[in-house]
Amino acid sequence: MELVWRPLTTADIPAVAALYNAAEAVDDTGELLSEEDFAQSFGESDLPGGSLAVLASGQLAAYGLIALRDNPVGTHRVRLDGMVHPEYRRAGIGLQLLPRLTALARDLHVARHPDLPLTVCTMVESRSEGHVALVEKLGFGANRHFYELEVALGETLAHAPIPAGYEIVPFSAARDEEVRLVCNAAFAQHWGSVERSPEEWAASFTDSKRFVPESSFLALSQGAVAGFVLARHYPVVEEMTGVRELWIGDVGTLEEHRGRGVASALLSHTLAQGRAQGYQRAGLSVDSANSTRALGVYERAGFEVTRTWIDYGRPEEL
Repeated sequence: MELVWRPLTTADIPAVAALYNAAEAVDDTGELLSEEDFAQSFGESDLPGGSLAVLASGQLAAYGLIALRDNPVGTHRVRLDGMVHPEYRRAGIGLQLLPRLTALARDLHVARHPDLPLTVCTMVESRSEGHVALVEKLGFGANRHFYELEVALGETLAHAPIPAGYEIVPFSAARDEEVRLVCNAAFAQHWGSVERSPEEWAASFTDSKRFVPESSFLALSQGAVAGFVLARHYPVVEEMTGVRELWIGDVGTLEEHRGRGVASALLSHTLAQGRAQGYQRAGLSVDSANSTRALGVYERAGFEVTRTWIDYGRPEEL
């Protein structure tokens, strides 16, 4: 099979979305993405230098996309995303795609962060045996496991009271920069976390069509933000499953306010409001080794683990 390799362009978005969802129908990872979602990813990427389209007889057989971070600290972890269409699997395309993406990632890294060590990484759903075998064959090692959890927003939601000295208020654009700084501080010690720049923050929240400020809430202490729940909604999930899902993108509490029930109260309030707003389910992802014992907070709120994702990484010699 003769393959043509070239960078992706925005004209490829419909074909990439179609390929991705054809693969999802087989793989059942639960990650549903629309053309609009890919348009956002493409807009945040260096397509000429950090992407690949793989064509077989003029058809898109696979694609790859490199995701960089603005402010890496310690080690620059560059994420490699990609997919091979089910009809073109087991033909060795993946064995070529990941090394080619790695070579592009090295070039981008050297151009932007030459003084930092580089690790290339990719996320793999634990039940995807072929994907696991591929990355392990190429020398990637499992660095971290992330649980994906869900809770039905029915009538039996757990209730956690607001602790004394705190109040819960809706997210407001006026506090956007304060929330960004609090978020960076709250996640400063988390594995793999780096500070979100104003540009990254805007792309993830303020300017993102997926962010739902009316379903996002802040915990205030003496008028200042002490904790937050920031939510998203992906219409494609409802379109493809019939379930209206509220995705809990980020939950955090400043270190000095932990252990007082702030996160539990915020989460309880968010789920109750989500139910009132017509959401049928809530979902989130958490590091299985989270040092703040976040998993326990989520389980007490009724969340249950539905899937496990593995962060596979490989340090690169420069």
